[in-house]
Parts: sequence; structure tokens; C-alpha cells
Amino acid sequence: MKIRIIRTLWASLLIGGAALGDETQSAAAKYLDTAMGWDAYEMNSGHLPRSLAKGMEAERQMTRRHAGVPTHDRLLQQLRDHVDNGKGWQVGSWLLFPGTPQHFMPYLDSVFVPGNTCAEPCRIIGEDLISTSAQRVKKALSGIGLQYDMTLSFNYTTLAPRPSGYRSDFAAFNNSLSGSWFLAKDADGSQGVFLVFEADWGQGVNFNERRESAQQSLGTLSDPQGSLRGGNGVFLPQLALGYSGFDGQLVVLAGMLDTSNYLDQNAYSASWSGNLTNGAFNLNPCLPLEWANWGYLTAWQPNPHFYTMYATTGCNGKINHNPFQYISSNAWVNVGEIGFISEDFLGLGPGTYRFQYTITRYKGETGSGAAINFQQQLGKDSKLGFFTRCAYMDEDAATVSDVKACATAGLVLQAPFRSDGWGSRSNNDQIALGFLWERAASSSKPYAHKNEYGLELSAVVQLTPTFFLQPDVQYIFDPVHSTDGSGAFVFQLQGVYKF
Repeated sequence: MKIRIIRTLWASLLIGGAALGDETQSAAAKYLDTAMGWDAYEMNSGHLPRSLAKGMEAERQMTRRHAGVPTHDRLLQQLRDHVDNGKGWQVGSWLLFPGTPQHFMPYLDSVFVPGNTCAEPCRIIGEDLISTSAQRVKKALSGIGLQYDMTLSFNYTTLAPRPSGYRSDFAAFNNSLSGSWFLAKDADGSQGVFLVFEADWGQGVNFNERRESAQQSLGTLSDPQGSLRGGNGVFLPQLALGYSGFDGQLVVLAGMLDTSNYLDQNAYSASWSGNLTNGAFNLNPCLPLEWANWGYLTAWQPNPHFYTMYATTGCNGKINHNPFQYISSNAWVNVGEIGFISEDFLGLGPGTYRFQYTITRYKGETGSGAAINFQQQLGKDSKLGFFTRCAYMDEDAATVSDVKACATAGLVLQAPFRSDGWGSRSNNDQIALGFLWERAASSSKPYAHKNEYGLELSAVVQLTPTFFLQPDVQYIFDPVHSTDGSGAFVFQLQGVYKF
């Protein structure tokens, strides 16, 4: 097996766009782009990044998915039409380490299948050595069922005015690798077994991000630096085994889970790299979406317009420790989610409406809470979208996160400047504006303010097929634990590689 992986990687790196054996390029095959998940279109020569063309043949492409947006029918059909070309080991009616994953329903596909495309459309620099090499490696590994998303970034943050007695400048490397390794599927792809994984690492420059951060300096309940990932070497928040069946309608995971990879997704505000950076926008700050804990997750999507997910996990695990050591009935959370998906809601275009609940057992007390998560395009042909997350917890459930109630909302303008060229869909640029409110739970006392508010304005400027710059500015009003004033600006600049 090891020899086969090395041979595949070596051949891909040496000949790049040339086909291997029976992988000759079909004249009918077209490179596709998801247009940030909302649509799928054939890329013409002006949109097609040369790094993608050199790194992978069109018929081998599995475009990048966008969590929170049901995968477009055209992309699902592209995957179902894709031929494994004998890749993998045939054992009876099953194929081990297949070149393509088993079938998933559209919303489940968007959260469990990363795809094998990393070189995104870009009209500024269409080719560079890093993007082309990364695309070749990603294609080669997908040939044995390994699909992943890697993010490497550098973040610089400064606060104004400087909090008395605290540092105001932070620089850090922030990195994350997550994905799915499709281990086996049956002959028709209706069921399969896969491994999900995540590894995070990073390093503060002249500071330890476990003890220092913008959040600690300002005394905020929200986390202005949602990008901080490290501080203790490489850590593993997720490693679990999954099964999918019934032609992709059902998925079950068991193992050490990061439930935030699946629950509470929102395409307009889902990640510190490419969306708003404050952690309150990335996930609902009230919900106990635990990571690095033993747990189980089930997801069911019987039709394209409805799905449900349920996760049950511990909530007191320690990073890089045996999760079985921390299993306790007095530290356990349950989170459920149901989602309704519309391709055209009231003539506004696609929208997804999620409703969530939680039942917690923490420090000997049982609590509960409820939340909503909406995303809606604002016009059938518009590039403007709206998102909101809101939640309310009772005092016992709020003890898990120290947040009793919250509301975040915002507008995102994708491809903001023109229909073609820089600032268009062929660059994946965007501008986002968000508002946040969080109410502290009694468990977070003592505090200076019970309610905290914030505004954030962020932009993404793609420079190469795999690299973008993200300038960002926030203003936090009434930080909950502030000992110095009633608010401050947070200025950030990120440089992000996404492979």
C-alpha cells in the first residue's frame, strides 16, 4: 500500500497535467467552479486557474464543497459520473480506498466531503508554484480516498486604545488540517465507511496564546481572534469513524468528535479564514459544541429539503488526552438540529433555516436551551446574503459556555465589485458586516458589564489560486470583564493559504 501511495504522488508531481494510464482526459470534461457554493458553472479559459489545469485533469476534479450550502446537483452528478478507473482494492463487492467517496445527500455531502480541488479561480495571479504543487498532491491523495482542507495563516492583531497593564499587539501562525478518508464503499456507492480527522497547531510570536490574547487583554466574552488555534504544539480535536448508508441519507460517527465541524454551519459566517473573524460569528456562542471529547453523531437527510443532526458528547475532555478518561454522566451534552432548505424562499433565492436545542448535564446540574441559525440570499440573482444566529440558555446550560443569551447577524456581499475580473466570482472576494450581542451567564461573575456588543467589518482579497489577504476591523462595546473603559477597536490582518 505504501509503495502505491508513493508511486501515485511521484507520478502526479512529475507529469502534472498529463494523464496516468487510463486517466486520459475526455474532450467532454469541463472544469467546474461552485461560485462560493451557491451555483455551479463551467469555467472558461479566463476564469480557469492555470494551477488547476496543470495540477489535475477535468474529469478527475471533485470541486471544493462549502459547508452550510447543499452541494449543487451538477456537482453531485459529476461525482456519480466519475469512474474510479480501478483505483483501490476490490474485495468482493466492496472497493477499499476508493478514488471517489460513496454517495451523500446534498447537505450531508457539503459537510462530509471536502473535494479534491484547492486551486480556486483567480484573475490576479492564475498560477504559482505553491498552488500548482498543492493541487497535484491533493489530487494524488484523493486517488486513495483521502480528501482534506488545510489552512495555513499568519494573523497580526492590534488593539486601540491599549488596555492598561495588558499587551495590545499579537502576531501568530494559525494552522488547521481536517478532512475525511474514505476507507471503503460498496459497488454502487450506496454505503461506505470513512474516517474523519482534524489537527490544529500554531504559535504566537513572542506570546503564548494559551495565556495571552486580545480576548484576555480586553476582557471580552466574545473572542475577537477566532483564528488562534495553537499554543501547545499539534493537538487533535477530532478522530472518529463514520458510516454512511441508504444511498447517503444516513451518516453515523463515533469517536473523538469536534461537533462544530457539522452542527451550526452557516455559509455566510462559518470560518475565521474567509468569513468574519470574531469567534461569535463562526459558531453560536451559547451552544455547547464540544471538541476533543468522546461522542456520537447521527445525521439524516431523507430528501433535499430537510435534514436533522444529533450529537451527544462529553464536555470536560482535555486536548491530546485519552477521551475515555473523561467520560462522566455529570459532564455530558446533547445538541440536536433540524434544517429546512429552500431553493427559492419567497423569490429571494436559496435559504436554509436551522432550529437547535440542547440538554446538558454539567457540574451535577441539568440544563437546556434553544437556538436558531438562518442564512438567506437577498434576491434571486443577488450576491448579497443575510445570516443570523440567536440562542437562549437557562442558567444551568449556560454554565458550559458562560453565555446565557446571544444574537449575531450580518450581511455578506460576494463578488462585490464587478461581473468579471478582480472582485468577481472568479476571485471569490467578499465584504462582510456583522453585529454581535452576548449576555454573560452567572457562572462568569464577577463582571463589569452583563451585556457585550460588537461590530465587525471584514474583506477578502484573493491574490493567487490558494492565497488571500483578509483585513478586518472590530469595535467591542462594554466588554464583560473590562477593567479599563467601555470599548476598544480591534484591527487585524490575515494572510491565508487554503489548500
